[in-house]
Amino acid sequence: MQKLWVLLLLAAGFAGGYSYRNVGEPYKLDYRRAVVNLPITFTKHLNNDKYALGEKYLAEDLAAELKKQGIDTRLYTFEDTFSNRNFNEGFEIYMRAGPELRLDGYHRYADKDRISVLFETIPYQMREVKNADIVFTGSPKKNREYREKGINSHFLPQFTRLDKFYHAPREKLKKKVLFVANQWPDFPLRKSVEYAKKSGVELEVFGDNWENSLFGEYAGWWKARQIPNDQLKYFYSSADIVLNDTRPDMIEAGFISNRIFDATACKAFVISDYMPEIEEIYGDSVPMYRNAREFKQLIEYYLAHPEERRKKAEQAYQITRERFAAGAVIGKMAEVLQDFAARLPERE
Repeated sequence: MQKLWVLLLLAAGFAGGYSYRNVGEPYKLDYRRAVVNLPITFTKHLNNDKYALGEKYLAEDLAAELKKQGIDTRLYTFEDTFSNRNFNEGFEIYMRAGPELRLDGYHRYADKDRISVLFETIPYQMREVKNADIVFTGSPKKNREYREKGINSHFLPQFTRLDKFYHAPREKLKKKVLFVANQWPDFPLRKSVEYAKKSGVELEVFGDNWENSLFGEYAGWWKARQIPNDQLKYFYSSADIVLNDTRPDMIEAGFISNRIFDATACKAFVISDYMPEIEEIYGDSVPMYRNAREFKQLIEYYLAHPEERRKKAEQAYQITRERFAAGAVIGKMAEVLQDFAARLPERE
């Protein structure tokens, strides 16, 4: 019996010590570690090639590049974000936070020193932006607005990985006019398809949710629900023209679609809807249209002038390679994160 009591006391002491360590140590934040929270999808979809979500691929690329920059980074989805499992990482990076996601709700006592970061690739609610310690926005316009309000904001364009997107044409994939995009139910018909219908320009469309837009005489335009992300470079590289258009809310806020950077990295010739932000960066190397008439004129002209397409595609590629490669863009992000962490006061 005495031995039993001794064993019980030892077990209690061990448990007490374990509990003490569990209270004290798990909340010691490591600013060499980060999580990218993507609270619009679930873990089961991350490795599902049939679930085509551009933000997922961008988040994966962001995490991979931050690791190269010395910040060990994991990707968390909806259930991970809301379970608060990520209690050791010094940085919490949020992508495409929903309008009801209140960052202050995650700064409980135990994790009050965690650094909350917004990577804004679409317009967020101002209350979300104000709750973040650091904001990285892909819009020069929004960056100016935030800084005028005293928000710790930094312009960080979207980016492309040159090891994933590069010139790799395939003869069997050759197409005249390619459009890779989803049609979301809550938004108007995408301009590339609307203007193509009006002008008689035939497209090859890859993307989801086109059932109610491409049917009848246009059913043949819709080729597939998606192109696997690791195959996109072959399609972009093989098309005579790759179309880009931009959601209305992104145009208003000044966000450039990531499709521009990925396609031009493949030396694709891109025609886009007009945005002053694209013009400022790419000049005339990415021709742009403002209406259906200009859309038709650009398509017809450049289909008939392959050498001009090649020259402009090369110009756009050089701009993307020099300014929007993942290493350069995320290197700047890592510098800001590490500098912020270095200036934090020592915890007691």
